[in-house]
Amino acid sequence: MSVVLQAVGGAAVAMVLCMAAGSAQAADLASEAPAVAVEAPAAESALQFHSPFGPCEMNCSATIYVGRYISTPMSDIFAKFKTAPWNWKTKDSTLVSGSFSREVLTYRDLWAFETELGVGKRFGELHAAEAWGALYWRWKAFPWNNYLRTTVAVSTGLNWASKIDGIERDKASHTSHVLHYLSPEITFGLPDNQHWDVVFRFHHRSGGKLGVFNHNSGGAQYQTVGLRYTW
Repeated sequence: MSVVLQAVGGAAVAMVLCMAAGSAQAADLASEAPAVAVEAPAAESALQFHSPFGPCEMNCSATIYVGRYISTPMSDIFAKFKTAPWNWKTKDSTLVSGSFSREVLTYRDLWAFETELGVGKRFGELHAAEAWGALYWRWKAFPWNNYLRTTVAVSTGLNWASKIDGIERDKASHTSHVLHYLSPEITFGLPDNQHWDVVFRFHHRSGGKLGVFNHNSGGAQYQTVGLRYTW
């Protein structure tokens, strides 16, 4: 019996030694093997550029809008806050316009830069046609967007008129077909429909007494309302 126990014990010891030797050899091989680096996926940048010639991915918009001529100075409305909307003075002229725009630079869901091309036609006391190109900066983040999507935007660009209408001529001692395009707007839409928005735009062109615009100090302006489709 003792011989049998010794044999079994010897076999067990031999098996343990073999397992230890195998583990040591495996550890040596593992240490000699080249380490494989696992790269973490790159975090998407918060600032995104969108090619103006790429496919539209809910960053292209078409807008149509119509409005009445406003003779109250823009500075009294937006800078001095002297005149409430119901007290704005108007003239017998209507503007009908359309534009195409698309986002070219976005920062998360907070704001975006947009390029825009537009055309319009005046009716009534003014008869000129208009065309413009502009860059808009738009702010999108409002705390009530889950109930009513809201954005505000303001532009800088160039506006061309086919003729100098009488009202524009009377407002300034110098005239110019090409003037600065400064047109703030606000939009509203439903949270469950990202395609459609109602647009309120103050369509304004003026020279700001700058030499590049022949020292013109005034131009035509309209308070408009329109509809925008985004795709």
